Amino acid sequence: MVTTPEDVRKKQTYTNVHEAVKAGDVERLALMVKRGASIDEVDFVHKFTPLHCAAHSGSLECLHWLLWHGADVTRVTVRGWTAAHLAAIRGQDACMQALLINGANLEARDDRGCTPSHLAAAHGQSYTLQTMLRSGANANVADRNDWKPVHYAAFHGRLGCLQLLVRWGACVDDVDTDGNLPGMSGIIICFFNPCCICDKCSTS
Repeated sequence: MVTTPEDVRKKQTYTNVHEAVKAGDVERLALMVKRGASIDEVDFVHKFTPLHCAAHSGSLECLHWLLWHGADVTRVTVRGWTAAHLAAIRGQDACMQALLINGANLEARDDRGCTPSHLAAAHGQSYTLQTMLRSGANANVADRNDWKPVHYAAFHGRLGCLQLLVRWGACVDDVDTDGNLPGMSGIIICFFNPCCICDKCSTS
């Protein structure tokens, strides 16, 4: 007899709604909430709600169920992350789209002043970053140190995100609070301007 993933889920027992969400078990999630579990129950370690877990793990069906039943998209973790921040970090594009449809705030700040766009750029999640830009995210939004998404993309070597941000109007000449340009700015400028000739790009 072949055991299917559905059979495994049916045999699985969960101690809380977060575990059910991580496993993508929407039926058990619904049952646990029906029996009294809070839809916005917070774990003790990271202050994750079930919605945070769904966005982080990419449990799209559970995320849809939670949003449909009124889960709070504004709740934050110990680091100040909303579900949108977590979807941005993990590149969970379908989850991000669902969150945006349900009112997620792309200007929400974490404890460093980072928006979801900063985190998507830092982690190289170009598809999710594009989804946010198309939904109105500001390509030049700054964190507490005046770092913009383009600074994060350059610093972490996320070329795809860097190209995307420049196409959406990000300025590679913006400086942070210490007067620093985005990392490797000279090379970046030359990359986007093939006619540029400078010492950094010279092979001689």
